[in-house]
Amino acid sequence: MSKIENKILTDLVYEKLKAMIDDGVLTPGEKINKLDLSRLLGVSQTPINDALSRLAGEKFLEQRSRQGYYVRAFTDEELVALFEMRGALEGMAIRLCCENATDEQLKELSRCFEGFSFPLDEKGYQEYVHADKTFHEKLIRYSGNPILWELSRTSGYMIKSNMKGLTRPPEETYPEHLAMIKALQNRNGDEAQQMMIQHHLRSRNVFRAKLKQKEPGTP
Repeated sequence: MSKIENKILTDLVYEKLKAMIDDGVLTPGEKINKLDLSRLLGVSQTPINDALSRLAGEKFLEQRSRQGYYVRAFTDEELVALFEMRGALEGMAIRLCCENATDEQLKELSRCFEGFSFPLDEKGYQEYVHADKTFHEKLIRYSGNPILWELSRTSGYMIKSNMKGLTRPPEETYPEHLAMIKALQNRNGDEAQQMMIQHHLRSRNVFRAKLKQKEPGTP
């Protein structure tokens, strides 16, 4: 196999493994079984090893001495930082969407949360998880800023912050999403940006509260 062919195969394996982490097929703390992956993906262990090394370098995995690769479990401190980062980046993204997105793109964003009826059953919950992910990804894409889009892909911050599932219940975040959609429809960048920042800071505060509970002397 040529170097070019091997790189293409490694890239495909890398994207597949990252998607498996994003979809919860590979869960935080889980050990990576390279032989099983090789069989599942129908490739040799060479592109598997290359992809795992790349994912470890990007902090999706951790390599433990003589034990292999494990899906990284992010600490509460790291999740605080990730949600602060999301507030900053996605706050700007939604502001830029108000300026740059087409009317059709704004309609797409509006449709993300249509059809939900609370309380959600298990199927509805999974559909909400998908809608949440789609909404935030499209905001970055429709911002019109290629650097923001590239940063979201290369850093994987969205995947990392969601590896434990939704931080807050849909009943809490649903009205926040609807309010942001209304600001988008009105192309009110100031309001939309502040809403997005607060949206992520509320999620950050969930992990801040957990850290506070761990402090010595906390009842």
